[in-house]
Amino acid sequence: MISRRNLVRAVGAAGIAGLAGCSGGGDGDQSGGSDGGSSDGTSTGDGSSDGSSGDTQRFAVSTKSMGQAGLFVQGQAAKWYTRDRDDVEITILDAEFDASKQTQDAINAINQGLDGILLNPFDAKASRKIVEAATEDDIPVMNFDTATLSEDILMGALFGQYAGGQVAGERFTEMIDEKGIENPKVITSVFNFESTTSQARLFGFTENIPDSVEVVNRIESDGTPEDSAPQTQSALQANPDVDAIYSNNVGSGMGALTALKQMDMYHKKDSEDHVMAFGIDGGPELNKRIGSGYYDFAIDQPLHMYAPLTLELMWGYLENGESALPQVGDTVTPGESLSIQNKTVEGIQPWSEQFWGPAEMTEYEAEDTTWWPWLKCQHATITQDNADASYLYGNVYREIEGSN
Repeated sequence: MISRRNLVRAVGAAGIAGLAGCSGGGDGDQSGGSDGGSSDGTSTGDGSSDGSSGDTQRFAVSTKSMGQAGLFVQGQAAKWYTRDRDDVEITILDAEFDASKQTQDAINAINQGLDGILLNPFDAKASRKIVEAATEDDIPVMNFDTATLSEDILMGALFGQYAGGQVAGERFTEMIDEKGIENPKVITSVFNFESTTSQARLFGFTENIPDSVEVVNRIESDGTPEDSAPQTQSALQANPDVDAIYSNNVGSGMGALTALKQMDMYHKKDSEDHVMAFGIDGGPELNKRIGSGYYDFAIDQPLHMYAPLTLELMWGYLENGESALPQVGDTVTPGESLSIQNKTVEGIQPWSEQFWGPAEMTEYEAEDTTWWPWLKCQHATITQDNADASYLYGNVYREIEGSN
């Protein structure tokens, strides 16, 4: 595979147009830690590199954070997936939930030379600066998990943050109908509410539940159990007759369970005293709580599949231009037009069941604007029946990180 940087040097800016024609993820229950380097030595986390040969392709994975298991898995999956490739170098840039840091780290990496950027932005608008800087240097940028509102994004692979809240709201509506609860009371627990991801996950839920549902309290925390649990406990003290707690990330979900336990309200689903608890994202420990019946369900994205999937798309683009990418209106089915290789990492196969598809190719729209082609990935709903499934990111994290 030809390094795009070498090609740029060889043909110059005028020749770049000729390239378009040749083929082809908040977990708070366990911390993966900030990625300041890795066991394979390819990333320093600040945009610097340990050096590479002229034929090596260099990609930056810029992610909103690496300090929670789900986000750690999203970034680290790029390294897991390319361990067997000496011609690919992955640099993970940990924004630590800071839009300014994400921008500066990415620009530093751009200035050192890249073949492509995989971008999971903390902020949909602030991350435009990254795309602008990359575009000036003819470096393609693809979104994964979260969207940047820029028309220069080549394409994005994500389920959709609003969609996650919407699916949770629809499932909750089914549950209250089944239970015959007429005027349910709900506490919502959200993380880092300045984040566009957090906002979309909340509004996706609140805008897709019946008008009869009363949101009695909204907790805003940093998304960790330590910060969200005391606030949830206070909300439960003020609303002891609450029917449910919706958490828009896994750390807040774990905080909800901690608070319920502290309030002696921690009961399994088959108990008449059970307070429904559910939300977006599973996790290493939360999956166990779902399996035990204490947490009702979680909407899980294919977090550990996003980076490998985006890399496959990027490689196709670099070798064959936009004609190698799926087009709006296509249905992309794993194992047919696009697939992640079923590689073994630390004795397990994280990509053996690719529930990201079939995925419809559509257009990402927000703020009355169409931004870029969107590979609209599927999700998994974690329930008591599948909480131990090997294809869920929380279980992948536990198996791989637990072996290190």
